[in-house]
Amino acid sequence: MAFGDIDNDGRMDAVVTVLNGPVKLFHNVSGGNNHWILLKLAGTKSNRMGIGAQTRITTEDGRSQWNEVTTAVGYASSSDSRVHFGLGSNRHLKELEIRWPSGIRQVIQHADVDRILSIQEP
Repeated sequence: MAFGDIDNDGRMDAVVTVLNGPVKLFHNVSGGNNHWILLKLAGTKSNRMGIGAQTRITTEDGRSQWNEVTTAVGYASSSDSRVHFGLGSNRHLKELEIRWPSGIRQVIQHADVDRILSIQEP
């Protein structure tokens, strides 16, 4: 099983392989007014996909979430390397911090949400 936002709508989808059978796509079509952000990292000194980068967001309500860039989520598969955060009713990020594998620390203030944010390692 592999996970990722197949259609870039902010809702995580799943793809499952079946032995001697067709691939199955579980397309998330759930409703709701929740906000989200996907971080697509590009390393320059670190590896080009940013694998191993640690990310922390702080939402406008003061709550923090952590995640790490990886593709190792499902069994015998590779998932989307983009980092997904569900934000609930928060319409903006107060702060986004990235700790790259190279040791570089990058901070972005006041990011908009409901989009894919591409970030290059400085």
